[in-house]
Amino acid sequence: KAAFEVKTKTLYDKLPVAFQMIRELLMESKFEDEKRLEEILALLKSRLQMKFQSSGHMTAVLRAMSYRSPMSQFKDLTNGIAFYEKVCQIADHFEEEKAALITNLKKLSEQIFRADNMIISCTSRKEGLEELEKLIRELKNGIYQGTADHTPCILHCEKKNEGFKTASKVQYVARCGNFIDQGAEYTGALQVLKVIMGYEYLWQNIRVKGGAYGCMSNFNRIGEGYFVSYRDPNLERTMEIYEGVADYLRTFTVSDFDMNKYIIGTISNLDQPMTPALKGDRSMNLYMNHVTEDMIKEERAQVLEATQEDIRELAGIVEAMMKAEQICVIGSEDKIEEAKDMFDTVTGF
Repeated sequence: KAAFEVKTKTLYDKLPVAFQMIRELLMESKFEDEKRLEEILALLKSRLQMKFQSSGHMTAVLRAMSYRSPMSQFKDLTNGIAFYEKVCQIADHFEEEKAALITNLKKLSEQIFRADNMIISCTSRKEGLEELEKLIRELKNGIYQGTADHTPCILHCEKKNEGFKTASKVQYVARCGNFIDQGAEYTGALQVLKVIMGYEYLWQNIRVKGGAYGCMSNFNRIGEGYFVSYRDPNLERTMEIYEGVADYLRTFTVSDFDMNKYIIGTISNLDQPMTPALKGDRSMNLYMNHVTEDMIKEERAQVLEATQEDIRELAGIVEAMMKAEQICVIGSEDKIEEAKDMFDTVTGF
């Protein structure tokens, strides 16, 4: 579910001020201020460029995921490479684009900031909730009324397998896919695999032997999985290492001590201490993603009970993920040109 989020953190006696500020942000922003709009676009363009340099690995993952996943495509359109391209287009041709931009911002505000669209999550002690109902009612009455246009937005995914050439001498190499689309099922043991990959196979081959600054993997409940390297001097070699994960898992054998160590490492990621703000964020996230308490308990049990045989059986899930053959690399011009046959599209960045 796509949502526009406004967050605030405040003392209880300042809640009325916080709600007034939220209403003011939503309803009284001056989109006609062309000078400020141009400044914001320039700042946004600069920040996105910096983000791609520091977090190129997650940018590459998101782009590769967008080839198949409408959710990832939406994220790419609002915070990834597609968003950056749109920001550049408007910023570089501001005089021609500004009228349409102002019109679209007003139209979006009227569609999004409506009472019938609103979901509120508040985290506090009991005394902090006493005035909340009144404040929510006032906010609801102070934003756009009526019914929003609920025509569904259909996103059409397209597999592109892109290489983005930069002036950098390092690569961010992403390989992604959805294993549920291939008939496999999610299991909590995949979270243990993530830890094993980070300490053993990927770490040893990509970080220690390959010289990359880092390497990551992840697998989620809706079947999306990825391998990615961070500030990697290699490209084709790294892709070959990803191809070898399934074979590594088929012969996976460690001591009971090491297996327990991996399980403890996984649980420590799942059970991190949280501040009240983080608890509220997590609660809202689980609610929006329809994750129930029973699902969390089942995943936790699968982690705690994971055996070496369970890890070996994950080879099939990794193979299913790799079958999608979704790749995206952000890296040096030389490395991408050397491996250009693996890409459908190669562009500058």
